[in-house]
Amino acid sequence: MSHITILEDNYLKDLQKNSYLNLAFEKFLAERSFSWLKLYHEPKRILGSGVLQSNLKKYEIVLTYSPFNTFRFDRIYVKDKTIKYNDNIHLYKDMSLCLYHPIKDKPLFSHIPLYRMIPWISEWIFFYEEWQKYGVWLGKEIKHNIISEK
Repeated sequence: MSHITILEDNYLKDLQKNSYLNLAFEKFLAERSFSWLKLYHEPKRILGSGVLQSNLKKYEIVLTYSPFNTFRFDRIYVKDKTIKYNDNIHLYKDMSLCLYHPIKDKPLFSHIPLYRMIPWISEWIFFYEEWQKYGVWLGKEIKHNIISEK
């Protein structure tokens, strides 16, 4: 195991050990800027829901945020039965939004705070609606379905 991996593991363990306080701070920062989102603090996670309005329609948003989630802290969903899984619209198989690359975009020895992710939900909706019109994801991206050449 490399030194960086050990430091990253220790950072995560510290966040988990102090999860109640860390999540209370995450909730405070998010609520301060995003009144449309109702957040609830549980001992090991934040739960949230709210509605975002685009030019075309309203979208119900549901989220969880926890250092105990595997791979990434966030699970953010747009509750809309018309949205179907597709790699090209940046969804994970569980239908949570892919808002960033969980390895390349994650700061070293840190995490992406919830309050920084929330504006990305609106961006995802904008690019999703554009994808519906043009069939191309117009936002910055790292393709999900990259096929390596031999």
